[in-house]
Amino acid sequence: MNQKLLKSHTILAICILILSIIPVVAIGPYLHQFADDYVFGAPVYKAWTATHSFGACIQAAWAESMHIYQTWQGTYSACFLMALQPGIFGKYWLVPIILLGSLILSTYTLGYTILRRLLHISKLEYTFISTLFVLMTVQFVWSFYDAFCWYNGAMYYTLYYSISLFLASLLIEFHLTKSIIAKIIITLVSAALAIFIAGGNFVTGLGMPAILFMAIVWMWVERKKTPFFLISILMIYASAFAFSVFAPGNAVRQATVTDQPNVVAAFFMAIGKSVEFLADAIGIMEVLMFTILIPFLARLAKASRFKFSHPWLYLLISFLLYSAFFFPNSYAMGSRGADRVQNVYFYVHLWMFCFNIFYLSGALQRRAATQEPVSVAIMNLIDAIKQKYDRYFQWTPVYYWLVLVLSISAKPTTTNRTITLLRKGTAQKFDQQMRQREIEVKKSKADHLVLNPLTVKMPSDAFHDITIYPGYWINRGMANYYDKKTVVALPFDDADESPAQLLERCREEVGPGGMTFIEGK
Repeated sequence: MNQKLLKSHTILAICILILSIIPVVAIGPYLHQFADDYVFGAPVYKAWTATHSFGACIQAAWAESMHIYQTWQGTYSACFLMALQPGIFGKYWLVPIILLGSLILSTYTLGYTILRRLLHISKLEYTFISTLFVLMTVQFVWSFYDAFCWYNGAMYYTLYYSISLFLASLLIEFHLTKSIIAKIIITLVSAALAIFIAGGNFVTGLGMPAILFMAIVWMWVERKKTPFFLISILMIYASAFAFSVFAPGNAVRQATVTDQPNVVAAFFMAIGKSVEFLADAIGIMEVLMFTILIPFLARLAKASRFKFSHPWLYLLISFLLYSAFFFPNSYAMGSRGADRVQNVYFYVHLWMFCFNIFYLSGALQRRAATQEPVSVAIMNLIDAIKQKYDRYFQWTPVYYWLVLVLSISAKPTTTNRTITLLRKGTAQKFDQQMRQREIEVKKSKADHLVLNPLTVKMPSDAFHDITIYPGYWINRGMANYYDKKTVVALPFDDADESPAQLLERCREEVGPGGMTFIEGK
């Protein structure tokens, strides 16, 4: 692709990216907290209501994090951020901006570090490749709502994944910069990020140090160097991760899981789940995108100074590293996990494909240059295919346009699904019902409330409303959040229990008096 055409395509890609994220930002004002947002945010909400002091909120969030560390899970930094959910301050509309912004910025940052700083490609090529990659990452994520619209779930996975990309950029930059001051700053920031990421979800928490460990081994074997900086960061990370893994609360939570597989079974299960996910995730859009990127990646590999030794070993190790992201859920629950978890699998598998294309194409070209028979035969086969199907390869710019157009218009894309929520009025109706509910709950002085159930459901597998049972965990979370004793929902019209029966049952469960029915508008 000539420079003029590449420039026009790059500008168009950036415009498409900007246009595609506008609906995701536009849905922000219609979003509201739900489920775990109430559970984790209750102490901070009470502190904010009582004091309107951000310092008091920080103290309450840390206290809640340490309480959960002892009673439910050890992810100390994640629980701290969960407690500080933006809905407490009336700013829940910031959620898609925070999550989408962190994902885009971190992806561009790591892309810059690898493509510009390490491989020294032109700024235009970097922008072109990175923008295509960002479009795929954002538009075809496994569950867009759990990636960008629900604070608790999105922060726990998308945000921590994004921060891990920033850490990876710093670790690479440390070995590229010659400035002592820059190395000191990078060391301090990297150590802080390692401690922070280690206190997050176990999917990213296990996958990232596994990659770091293999990077250390590679430098040791290939470069004949002992990477003391990487080793020190890994040790800091391991210590913080151990603090999270061996939390008393993890044992409490794990006791609720039945039929947990052993470590060996979970290892092979993780491999199987990773293959299963790849089979589900790979579609025509990825094929088109990689068709466009392969020539760029192959040319980068040819111009690089890497040896590309042991390509099949690299392929095996990269696959096992990818499978490491599946191990926590395989071990804890024997499954791939919820949609918000699978978002991370999706993000990582795009990087895995790009790195493998780069490495394998480099190995093939190196061996063909030395007249290695098998590699020469493969290269001759590729050339023959190119010549025979040259008329199809001439349409590569059309494939590019197709990727750009489909990245917004295709039904499963983030932009299309977000626009559908807005166009059908689902988001607006959810906003209306939640606003009315929140206003009435805050106005009521009663300790026991009966609310109308929501009539809309947002597209998250974790989206659950309060029920007719006051002991249900979401009911208890919402009641605690608003400092009520009980909160229940009226049954739907086709339910076996009438509103009068529900009121009577709730009075029996919570005691006489204080029960108020708030009718939704």
